[in-house]
Amino acid sequence: MSDSTQMAPPAEMLEKTSGVQIRMALVCILVAVLGGAIGALHYVPSLSPMLNDMGLTFPKLRPIHTAFASLWIFGGSVAIVYHFLCSSHGGLTAGDLLRFRIHTVCWLVAGAGILGSLFMGYSTGREYLGFPVVFSAILLFGWICFAWNLLRRLRHGFWGQPIYIWFWTVGSLFFMYTFVEGHAYLMDSVFNSPIKDLQVQWKSCGTLVGSFNFMMYGSLTYVGERLSGDKKYGQSPIAFWLFGVGCLNSFTNYVHHTYHLPQTGTVKWVAFLVSMAEVIILIKLMMDMGKMLKTRKGSMPFCGRGGWLGMAKWWTIFMLFTSIVISVPTFNTLIHGTQLVMGHAMGATVGIDTLVLLGTASWLVVELRGSAVLPRIDAGLTKKSIYLISGSLFVLVMWLSIAGYVHGTSRYNGDATPSWVSASRFLLPAVGSALGVGLLIATTRLLSMVRK
Repeated sequence: MSDSTQMAPPAEMLEKTSGVQIRMALVCILVAVLGGAIGALHYVPSLSPMLNDMGLTFPKLRPIHTAFASLWIFGGSVAIVYHFLCSSHGGLTAGDLLRFRIHTVCWLVAGAGILGSLFMGYSTGREYLGFPVVFSAILLFGWICFAWNLLRRLRHGFWGQPIYIWFWTVGSLFFMYTFVEGHAYLMDSVFNSPIKDLQVQWKSCGTLVGSFNFMMYGSLTYVGERLSGDKKYGQSPIAFWLFGVGCLNSFTNYVHHTYHLPQTGTVKWVAFLVSMAEVIILIKLMMDMGKMLKTRKGSMPFCGRGGWLGMAKWWTIFMLFTSIVISVPTFNTLIHGTQLVMGHAMGATVGIDTLVLLGTASWLVVELRGSAVLPRIDAGLTKKSIYLISGSLFVLVMWLSIAGYVHGTSRYNGDATPSWVSASRFLLPAVGSALGVGLLIATTRLLSMVRK
């Protein structure tokens, strides 16, 4: 994109779009954290019956946690997309603003409906799509309006655009495809065939994760470019390698969840190799982003925005280990369905996606409120929140990984799971509470700063 197409986004337009979206996204992560924290208390045997009597059952809380964690990742990315839309090609038109209002209302209605219906126990029982289908339709209609606002910019050209435009374009289209595919169980031909149902469900879930990864990657590269002032990286070979391998991985990574279903060994090893390539290239991207932020003009003390992104870089490297364990077919046989998979999901969702989006959200808050909020963004409390979240998450992921491995090998050998695995499950609510506190501090501070 040429410099002439960029401008300083009008404050009022930015407030009405990015400001609204980032508030909605931060509320989503609050709901996800509270749902996960209360759900973790079910791992304390004496508390689980009490929570059940209060109507806070685990089958209600888990889909609330997973649904709103996904909505947070999508919403945080959409807020960054609107910063780009407000600052390019003349900003938003009256039609764009109308579609923005429509999809915002759709997402608010769907979010309230999802929370209420799941809390009352109305669920489809599907992974990540456990809410009633009517809210899926409302979400999808809103996404079509958002995609319209983004994709109509492509009339100005696509092939010469920075990589974040490619990420957002494919991510928005891929979401609609995978979201619809995830509802294939509504067809009798799928629902009446358990194996086909599992294959389609896990394929759509895996590729749905790929779509929000694309949205997050785009936001990361866009904010990294704006923070560093270096526009070359958006057209660099490494960025396009990540895009290409990410596209391929989005069509193969579901295989990790379906190793136990009928499929050839070739499919399994192709999925493994592609996944490893994406992780390695993502590590390279995060390392390069870190160098760009360190070498920007002037020497700076602690920067809250770069602090979140820097910690996400180390989590990306750390999560390479569990990615390998889950992806290798032989290892996957041992740990499928154990705590290790849960640890991998938490490490990737919190350690990579959430930390990146907290960094981009911090940058967006500065864009919305000006340099007056920088002392709070760069305060020592931000650094403590980063360390609290990362430290507690590290303990949690390590325990879940070890417990999952021991559980899996014991199951494979036909032995009983060692008693220490069950006895130490109090770590989940204990350490999870510390993680939740860190996320609540970071989120509520950003919400207070984004208030006009």
